[in-house]
Amino acid sequence: MSAGFSFTSIVSGVDEPTRIEVSFFLDDAAWIGVCGREDDRPQLSIRNGQVSADFAPTPGRITEADARPARELADQAAIYAADVERLKAEQDACAETAGTAA
Repeated sequence: MSAGFSFTSIVSGVDEPTRIEVSFFLDDAAWIGVCGREDDRPQLSIRNGQVSADFAPTPGRITEADARPARELADQAAIYAADVERLKAEQDACAETAGTAA
C-alpha cells in the first residue's frame, strides 16, 4: 500500500487574492517524467495518485525568462534530493547503531 499522498488547498480572504497550493508527499508510486521533447516542447510532469502538476515553458519562442526558472527548478530539486538522501543515511546509521546496542 502506498504511503504517499497529495493534497490541494485553496486559501482566500477578504481583499486578498485566492491562493491555490498543491503539496506532494511522494513515495514509490509517484511518477515523475519529462515528455514533449520530440516536439521541442519539454514538459516536466509529476503524478501522485489522482493529483498532477506540469511544468512547461511559455508557448512560443523559448527565452532566457523560460530557461531561468527551469534551471532554478532543477537546482532546487537537486538540493531537495541531497537533503532527503542525507536524512535517510542518518536514519540508517541511527538504526544500525541502535541495532548493535541491543
